[in-house]
Amino acid sequence: MREVIFKERGQRSLNKDLLFLVVGLILSILLGLSPLDNTFWYKSALLLYAFSSLFYWVSLIVKEGVVSVSATFSLYLALLLNLGAMVSRSYQSYKMGIFHPPWSNLFEALTFWTFIGGTLYLFIERRYGVKVLGALTLPILTLIYAFAIFKANKQITPLMPALRSYWLYVHVLTAFLGYAGFTVSFGSSVAYLIKTSKRFNRLKRFLPSEEVLDEITYKSIAISFPIWTASIILGAAWANEAWGSYWSWDPKETWSLIVWFFFGAYLHARQIMGWRGKRTAYLSIIGFVAVLICFFAINLYFPGLHSYATD
Repeated sequence: MREVIFKERGQRSLNKDLLFLVVGLILSILLGLSPLDNTFWYKSALLLYAFSSLFYWVSLIVKEGVVSVSATFSLYLALLLNLGAMVSRSYQSYKMGIFHPPWSNLFEALTFWTFIGGTLYLFIERRYGVKVLGALTLPILTLIYAFAIFKANKQITPLMPALRSYWLYVHVLTAFLGYAGFTVSFGSSVAYLIKTSKRFNRLKRFLPSEEVLDEITYKSIAISFPIWTASIILGAAWANEAWGSYWSWDPKETWSLIVWFFFGAYLHARQIMGWRGKRTAYLSIIGFVAVLICFFAINLYFPGLHSYATD
């Protein structure tokens, strides 16, 4: 009888999630096809990302269910507007005769990163019920998004010749799926260190067990690592087609490989050497620092063949 009840609850939850997914997709497309400029939707999404981050932090202090629900719902709306903005930007580039997917320059890449990361986090929240992870992950994603809004060039411009390829769709998509997964693993690793520390006793009450946090970190990396590997391979194939060489030791290529080594070391240490707990959490955090260097430091301060990603 209990199993039947659990199955019915799970089915209702799945139906509810599918309903929100379908409604969100429809609304995003309608927003994207509206006459408003894409930047309006991007800026509106930033406001909701900020509200969501705030609500997740307040939910650590206030036990009121309305705050927790507001955090999740504002994140859902932010993702809806973010997707609508990307649809709008693609549609406007199409009307200008220079259509391209909304992840070809710094502004588009950062906002796409936030969208993928927020979507992945929302899935994990629904799967594990780990609300507190949002207080660690959402502020990072919001800062990345805010950097795009306030610092990057938002103008729609034609793609440079090297980017006019079908590889842009698969290589960049896999890269940002990897970025998003590593961002979530960073948040769960920080939560794990807080859970196992001798301080933050008040915050620990809101965290799930060490085993759950360790599992979230591991699964995020286990899924993201092969995707990141595919991104490197696809990028090498694209480089050979565009520049005549699979590997040129470009700064971006080199740091992508460094990121690969860090998270490969994490999986090796966990599976082969039996590492658990703080050691693997630190490896995950250091790997995410390498991710930030790979994207921000390399794109902005070390020009190379990938310098088109800067503005």
